[in-house]
Amino acid sequence: MNLTFLIPTRLESEDRVRNLSTILIYLLTNFDAFVFVKEFDVTPKFESFVIPIIKEKFNGIPKKLKYFYEKQTTTFFHKTKILNDLLMESNTEIVCNYDADVLFPKTSIFNAYNMIASMQSDVVYPYGCGVYQKSITYSSETFFEFINSDLDVTNLNKHATINNSTIGWCQIIRRSNYINSFMMNENFCSWGPEDCELYYRLNFLGNKVDRINDYVYHLEHVRSIDSWFSNPNWLKNAQLWEWIRRQKKEDLNEYYMNQNYIKRRNNVIV
Repeated sequence: MNLTFLIPTRLESEDRVRNLSTILIYLLTNFDAFVFVKEFDVTPKFESFVIPIIKEKFNGIPKKLKYFYEKQTTTFFHKTKILNDLLMESNTEIVCNYDADVLFPKTSIFNAYNMIASMQSDVVYPYGCGVYQKSITYSSETFFEFINSDLDVTNLNKHATINNSTIGWCQIIRRSNYINSFMMNENFCSWGPEDCELYYRLNFLGNKVDRINDYVYHLEHVRSIDSWFSNPNWLKNAQLWEWIRRQKKEDLNEYYMNQNYIKRRNNVIV
């Protein structure tokens, strides 16, 4: 597969370690694709807590897995920047923004990839909008049971409750379209409407955006200040989102062309 999964992470709790370890095992087992992980934290934890699990499962570290670390100097988890960092490190035709707490049926990922590779789509969300979220109560016992199974996500149905799904979690995108559509907006800080804005912008700028109406399996986790409305940057993020929605296409293009993160990254785009 001409594909790279882009996974930003901060391992702030035990369940985050379980979830990321699960996602990596699942992706590395089922897809012949690169998996890039970038940890953004005051101190690195990935090599101490996740790598031993990966080594035990694969008898070493798979060559397709690549890890990056950046020392956190902000007061918030800057997901948009980290995703753009990983995008710049990739060089595959297709990339996938991938949340560290979600799983999808294998067919959803393969079908989404093929829709883009065949030029049918530019962007695919591999799950439906509505009641397509299966929230999984994911204990340590369930974790060990799952990673030592055949990794069929339907095995998690007995731990699931049905919830709403919208437009976060995962986007599979043709890399050139993603870059030409100005990537993630790094002015969104911490958790907020950055996923809504990306979906809006990808459509607004003329990309062919499609969906696959299947479930997303969301591994539940403790929510920190960076994962909910308690985020102190919430109001600023919401105001930016409201402003963007009022712009005409030419004005939005001009806004993005003048963003510092775009100017800075234009020198390294390949």
